[in-house]
Amino acid sequence: MNCKITPVEGLREPTTLSTIPGDKSLSHRAAIFGALALGKSSFQNFLFSEDCLNTVRILSALGCSFSMDKDKKTICVEGVGLTGFRSSSNQLDVGNSGTAIRLLSGVLGCQSFDSTISGDSSIEKRPMKRISEPLSKMGIVIDGIKKNGNVYPPLQIKSASKLSGMTYELPVASAQVKSAILLASLYSDEETTIIEPEKCRDHTERFLSFYGADFREEGTHLICSGKKELKAPFSDSAIYLPSDISSAAFFIVLGCCTGNGLKLEGIGLNPTRDAILSVLKRMGANIKITRKDNGAVEPYGDIEVRPARLVNVELKKEEIPFLIDEIPILAIASLFAEGTFVVRNAEELRVKESDRVSTVVNLIRSMGGNIEEFEDGFCIDGNKTSFKPFKLDSHGDHRIAMSGIIGAFSGGVPATVTNCTCINTSFPNFFELIDTLFPNSFVIQ
Repeated sequence: MNCKITPVEGLREPTTLSTIPGDKSLSHRAAIFGALALGKSSFQNFLFSEDCLNTVRILSALGCSFSMDKDKKTICVEGVGLTGFRSSSNQLDVGNSGTAIRLLSGVLGCQSFDSTISGDSSIEKRPMKRISEPLSKMGIVIDGIKKNGNVYPPLQIKSASKLSGMTYELPVASAQVKSAILLASLYSDEETTIIEPEKCRDHTERFLSFYGADFREEGTHLICSGKKELKAPFSDSAIYLPSDISSAAFFIVLGCCTGNGLKLEGIGLNPTRDAILSVLKRMGANIKITRKDNGAVEPYGDIEVRPARLVNVELKKEEIPFLIDEIPILAIASLFAEGTFVVRNAEELRVKESDRVSTVVNLIRSMGGNIEEFEDGFCIDGNKTSFKPFKLDSHGDHRIAMSGIIGAFSGGVPATVTNCTCINTSFPNFFELIDTLFPNSFVIQ
């Protein structure tokens, strides 16, 4: 699927967007924890994207029962408990989801049966040694395609006869790696301690506490003791999952660069996820946040943004783990700012859905921007942007595709962005919202 853009005037009046989709990271974890718990869990504002639906399909194949209402964005799961899964005769397919394959590997290795899990061509290029190595220290054997000293999907996960606890220091901050270990630790008789080099996304920790796991945090140490069944929270109403700030980020940047204001409702404000707001404010963005609280798993609120004069900044090393998904759209924002935008210490970008250092460099150059590539990042000279019509291959990376589309509308230039089907993995109503803001301005081919 390709998107051909012919910009028209839009965003002349302040606009409210109330349908930013539910948080992808939370939706994955809601399905997983709901399945692992005893009892029924219901969630509102679940993300019905291909990534999250693949997680649901895998859990269904393992014996869990789900009921869904896509119109109401609700999902209900009857949990089977930690040991209630059954073997699937088929290979488990995560599609494009790195989150699913890494988190579910921590669960599958603790079952009484062997499993094989893989995904699309992008997943088959994603290195998995970062999870197989620490999980092996707990007794979980994960094998796959060995190449260049790493291991790649399809992954063959052997049933572990006994799970050991351990103390493990993460080489780099990674929410997916620590989550795989934490999920596996639920099955061990012994205590497991994870030491973080710096704090990163803490969704799994919040779900562990929410479901009553024997879990605590002591500074940079995450400590979990297993062999305690998780229990679904007793509630007459569905648990609200805030909308995804990583998805909202595209429209936040759009609002910073053009138009007369945007308001985004119900956006997740987890302090390990909202670093993009701090960075944009440091750049001079006009952003107002109204926080809300109704007992959801995580904090959320409304975000209002208006155009402002922006000045580029250098991202701090400690910010990178909190911004890894938002860096492509921040690169677009930098084209509308004065000075130099610098991203370093971001090697993680090389092993996302695409090599995001390379694909961001290609995107910025295609638009007429001036960018220098480094092994661990890039720098952009925002003073030397001369926007021009462009053609972009997303390489199947949803965040690159959406960044290119937002870049075309922000810069007011025609563009063709190819391989856009991938947007459905995280933001299935993206084009509906674009059409709301810029009617009749694009064609899907």
